[in-house]
Amino acid sequence: MQNTEEATPERMAKGDVTEVYVQEHKNQPPEKRLRSSGTLYALRRAGTITDAHVAAAEHWARDYETGVLGARDPEAGKKGGLPDPHVIMLSRAAAVRRCEYVRKGVGEVGEMLLRQLMLGGMSVNALAIEKNTHKFKVSGAIELLLEQLVELYQNMSGFMWAS
Repeated sequence: MQNTEEATPERMAKGDVTEVYVQEHKNQPPEKRLRSSGTLYALRRAGTITDAHVAAAEHWARDYETGVLGARDPEAGKKGGLPDPHVIMLSRAAAVRRCEYVRKGVGEVGEMLLRQLMLGGMSVNALAIEKNTHKFKVSGAIELLLEQLVELYQNMSGFMWAS
């Protein structure tokens, strides 16, 4: 995966780099990470995918960062003051449930592609080189994966959203 911690000034200027905070070690404070989804937004601008695909992918990335990587939930402190630890744990548990549900729906290969796309910031060309295939196949795979992701989120039962 491409390291997006060292985003170039050009990449930062495009406005598709997001800051997240991930706590990798229990007794350490969360560390800032940069996430780029340039490929996602390029596919949207080209008309290959829709806003629904982008929203689903961004939601998955937030769930993965919050639930699996232990990032700070951006919604947790929006009401001012310190977030309630109980709410934080419930939010994280709900994110983990949704990630597990998505993994069952798209499989390990689909989840790996989502990680490379959303967390690794890999381009279609980089993915094609890594998989030793043509970029049109990768683009089509991403489109199908995001279509499945939209459907999974639309069909998710209500208890998975409760935190």
